[in-house]
Amino acid sequence: MVVMAFQWAKTGCAALLMAAVAGAAACANDLTHVRFGAHDDFSRVVIEADRPIEFDAFVLAEPTPRLVVSLPGAAWRVADLANGQGRGHGLFEEFRFDPSGHNPRVIFNLEGPARIVQEMTLDPAGGGYRMVVDIAPAPREEFVELAGFPERSQTLTQLLAEVADVTPDLGLCRRPRIVVDPGHGGRDPGALQRHGGGHEADVNLAAALELRALLNATGRFDVVLTRETDVFIELEDRVRIARAAQADMFISLHADAAGSHTARGAAVYVLSSQGVDRSRTRAQREGDWFLPESEHRPAEVNEILFDISMGDKLNRSRQFASELLAEVRTVSALLRDHPEHRGFLVLLDAQFPAVLFEMGFMSNPQDARNLNDANHRRRLMASIVAALEDHFPDCGARTNYAANSTAAPAR
Repeated sequence: MVVMAFQWAKTGCAALLMAAVAGAAACANDLTHVRFGAHDDFSRVVIEADRPIEFDAFVLAEPTPRLVVSLPGAAWRVADLANGQGRGHGLFEEFRFDPSGHNPRVIFNLEGPARIVQEMTLDPAGGGYRMVVDIAPAPREEFVELAGFPERSQTLTQLLAEVADVTPDLGLCRRPRIVVDPGHGGRDPGALQRHGGGHEADVNLAAALELRALLNATGRFDVVLTRETDVFIELEDRVRIARAAQADMFISLHADAAGSHTARGAAVYVLSSQGVDRSRTRAQREGDWFLPESEHRPAEVNEILFDISMGDKLNRSRQFASELLAEVRTVSALLRDHPEHRGFLVLLDAQFPAVLFEMGFMSNPQDARNLNDANHRRRLMASIVAALEDHFPDCGARTNYAANSTAAPAR
């Protein structure tokens, strides 16, 4: 029995061409369709493009089983999947297009260990040029052997441990390490108070100390603060503190300001796509993932390490940002109900998920009163605790301060 299911996404090239100036180049090397087939003993993915592309397909064993299809020069033009993400079928779970590396790639999460049984290119047959990859289930030992990087038999976890000098987590439940960064401080007061109370740096520090107390009370987290007093710390040093602490989540606390006193509400920011390029440059400068070839690691492996790590970081950052906003809205007005994307320096590191939380506007009278009120800050920090408790697995008993916070929300 053969069970076939296809996921089609119509190309937007025709519309683009109609809108373009006559004679202008369009849709070169565009990926236009992705579809899947599930058979008795293998699963197939077909990627279509408007021009032939020499592709490379390989499997990765960690952190989760994946198939990576590297597509030099490709651009994503799948109209029904404009965000570059979708669901697979058969052995293929969700997938995403990653344009950030030297060679763009489509990364498919797999439901389990698998091997590539066939890959081929086919000329158009009423559609585009087709890149076909068939995969079949494989024993774990065979899969790990196949997933070794070129000339290396190490798994991704081992490579990450080697680069970052971190002992791999072998599945043992441990307390997540949360690095809390009170923005500004010392000679940098941040947004100035206009309606009484402290400046932004004071508000950020008071909130961070409250958050640490609440997180410690749960018994579920290890907490590190980038500063505990009114001192100035360079932005790069805040990131280095988080890296040295092997952060599982980095939360930078800030309070906003605007020219108009009417702007108000909390917002959560994650790294933008433009910030990924800055992160890559920073990683090369700092040596993250990019060891010299004398270390016997091919350059393509360094690229893969960075791209996979950054992809995971972005996904987890966005997920936590959405969870945080869902909790914060019960306590505070929101500037926007979805995560915003920016290239803030403290969000650039590829090794840990990170969010920047603007708790409200110092320039707004109501927000300023709330941020300088200890009870409101406690409720606001309790919403972060609730989001973290939802985001990370529970290793044991918990004391959910956020759930036990019964004070009425401030608006």
